[in-house]
Amino acid sequence: MRKPKPKSIIGTDQARRVIWMYNKFLEGNSYSSAEMYEEVKKTFKVDLSLRTVQWDLRILHEMVPNMEQVNVGRQVYWQLSKNALAPLYLSKIEANDKLGFYFLKAYLKQFKNSVISDDLQKLTKKIEKIAPGNLYIEESFNAIAEHGKFDYQNHNVLFEELVEAILNKQWLNIAYRDIFTSEVHHQFALFRGFFFFRGSIFFIAFVPRKHNDIAIPLENISTTIPAEPYNEYVPEFDAKSFFENRYGVSDGELIEVELKFLPEIAPIYASRQWHPKQEVLPQYDDSVIIKFPIIMNVEFVKWVMSIGKGLKILSPQVLIDMVKEQYQAFLSSNS
Repeated sequence: MRKPKPKSIIGTDQARRVIWMYNKFLEGNSYSSAEMYEEVKKTFKVDLSLRTVQWDLRILHEMVPNMEQVNVGRQVYWQLSKNALAPLYLSKIEANDKLGFYFLKAYLKQFKNSVISDDLQKLTKKIEKIAPGNLYIEESFNAIAEHGKFDYQNHNVLFEELVEAILNKQWLNIAYRDIFTSEVHHQFALFRGFFFFRGSIFFIAFVPRKHNDIAIPLENISTTIPAEPYNEYVPEFDAKSFFENRYGVSDGELIEVELKFLPEIAPIYASRQWHPKQEVLPQYDDSVIIKFPIIMNVEFVKWVMSIGKGLKILSPQVLIDMVKEQYQAFLSSNS
């Protein structure tokens, strides 16, 4: 009878490498022997042969029964089986999380030819274990957007300047246009960060003259000049507070709004969250009243107007007057 193959005896350095490899696999990563070889050289900064790393992987395979080899084309990858990894994350993932992983995996493909493509490939392999298959239709990223898309090819230098200013907390003298007008403003500002909204890159900047943070589209900024630091108190930027009561990004007066959605459209609007503090009040006639605080800016007025038939504005009167004024201007320009 054939004797079982004895377990390999490993030294201290090899044990350190094997334990490190096991932790990498526990993260949900999969590696070919060549990829693991590069990772080991980079981490341990030692001159090893590929054969040595292959032997380390075999040792790990002996020690961990859940290690498996998977063929992808002509390449062979080492990984922990899904059953071994499942307790670490699958039981904690809800439907919304899984949707997010599908979206992220599709979005990462937009960067496949970038300088971080190799790192993205490893991340994508990890996400594949959570959200298998290409189910999110990535072509939707290029669908026609109702707000259009701005081409930033000629704004690389300005973008880099603003990012550098944020990282170094550098105050700037800037010239920019308002979002919905052609008026040019000159301000002293400290930039805080940026975000993407409705086809544009917006930068948040604190402007002492306004005693407030404002959002400026990158394409609306014409000049930036380094300035001396501001010596007065500058409050921390509160992103939650900035976005909480704001539909869109422009400024305005905070109001309490009360909207009545008639029965023909009530189910659509009552089933969605429009504001974290909204109050939904079903009515006896199957209509719905929704109340919430909101900054009355241009974007909110446009949203109210876009609902059209089936909406009745109950309050405030200033919103009713603004909508009437906008409709009248539209009718006058198209009569």
